[in-house]
Amino acid sequence: MRHRSAVLAAALLTLVSVPAGAAGGDPDWPCVQILVPTLSSGQIWPGDPIEGREGDWRDIPGTEAVLKQLLDRRLDPEQEQAAIDRFADQLEANGAAADRNMALTALFAGAFDALNQERRQAISAIKRYAHQQRVLLDSIDAALTRLQALPADASEATALREEIAWRRRILDERRRNQTALCEQPVQFEQKAGRIARDIAARLD
Repeated sequence: MRHRSAVLAAALLTLVSVPAGAAGGDPDWPCVQILVPTLSSGQIWPGDPIEGREGDWRDIPGTEAVLKQLLDRRLDPEQEQAAIDRFADQLEANGAAADRNMALTALFAGAFDALNQERRQAISAIKRYAHQQRVLLDSIDAALTRLQALPADASEATALREEIAWRRRILDERRRNQTALCEQPVQFEQKAGRIARDIAARLD
């Protein structure tokens, strides 16, 4: 019974799929992607620094509407670029190049700040998910320990085996959802990069 339980526990550990070292030792980061808690605009934005300018878009007429469009997750890359181009065309028709660059920079600052916040929320959700997985695995391990101490034909043993099987199914189902969850921060990174490139292309 001891050997059988140890084998089963080892098999259950594979269901959590936590890559060793993937997050610099963070036990609640289950993704293969390296954990980067927050994005740096300097890595993707070639224009003027945006630090401290996250709210400048509020003072620029027409910016709120296009910002809401850019943050809509249903927009595809072509629609994002079209929204940026329309905004830039309006700025070009209405003002000097310096004002246009300022407005475009403010648009990116607002979008980047919002995407960074959403990305941080996604990371927090993944960590909560991984922590719940670890708690569930610990509960299975505890049930296995209790099972090991019982006669195989005991009624409690039968109930424990059913409980372990049920929790294992939950663990396996949650593991299958893990890949999609881990892609969310990447999607925010990619969106921020696209928006940075499309806006920077309209700078003078």
